[in-house]
Amino acid sequence: MNINWRFVLSKLWKAALMGLLIAVGIALWPQAQCAVAQTCDAPRDRWCGSGQCCGQTAGFDAVVGCQKSGSSCLEKMDRGIPARCENQGDCLVTWVGRRSDRLSKEYVPGRGWVTYWYVGKCEWSTCSLNSTANKQEVSCCGGGGGGCTPQYAPPTIEDGYTVDPPNPIVWSQEQPPYGLALGMTINDIKAHGGVDTTCGTGQRANITSMTINLTLTEKTLNWIFGELAQRYINVHLKGTYPQYPEVADFGHAYSICSTGTGLIGYNTPDAELDCRFFRPRDPGEYAIHVTACQSDGQCTTKTLPEPVKVWLMETVLSGAWR
Repeated sequence: MNINWRFVLSKLWKAALMGLLIAVGIALWPQAQCAVAQTCDAPRDRWCGSGQCCGQTAGFDAVVGCQKSGSSCLEKMDRGIPARCENQGDCLVTWVGRRSDRLSKEYVPGRGWVTYWYVGKCEWSTCSLNSTANKQEVSCCGGGGGGCTPQYAPPTIEDGYTVDPPNPIVWSQEQPPYGLALGMTINDIKAHGGVDTTCGTGQRANITSMTINLTLTEKTLNWIFGELAQRYINVHLKGTYPQYPEVADFGHAYSICSTGTGLIGYNTPDAELDCRFFRPRDPGEYAIHVTACQSDGQCTTKTLPEPVKVWLMETVLSGAWR
């Protein structure tokens, strides 16, 4: 039998080309499904950027419990809670695999219906769960599959804080009943993730870190080397600045502050820095410098307007600078 090789070769390249087109079509099929949002088993949502049809997606975290540990309150997290969209015609997140009580559909005048997710947090004073805290808007639009990538404003830091004890004195002076020194902790510094400025989703970035350091104010330096130096000889700075959080000895009243970052609400839009321990070695006013960073890499550094005051017990001053 004679084989017409010219005919075979003319058909072979067509078959190869057809096979290549089929392979490319198969590879692009999920993206095409996501784009038209008609052939997916589940509708499009903001996670469609994965190139897959929009179905169950691990997207949410929630604070689900609080445990008292010494002077700290530890948060128990439920992470990666699956969610998806179920309506073709809107941007509402309409299903979660668990913790469905944290998802809320609410009417906003001028915008219509929006969905919110309540991350929750532990209240520091009582170490009790507040399941309605850290409210954030969640949307099926505006992400990888929605044609708009949110850009966020920088994080913000509130002015307030608390110090414990309320009137700390220098480390080298006696503070009964804790022995020769107690030190102090800086607490309740709050930061908030920046809001979406481009897509109008109302979403906010998550706070990923908060750090703190202290420096003596110019007013205090002038006082130490001016008025105080005139009254007492050999006056000098005992501390090194900037001063960063330290580790308290085991059994100390603030030893619990040595564990973890002190950040409550990590990877949520609203976070709080607590239980940062310091040994203030000099009297006077300490300026508090805080840096907060969020999930898009932006950071904000702020000097809180009110310095923390460390007092001097002059009745035992003779040993303060030895």
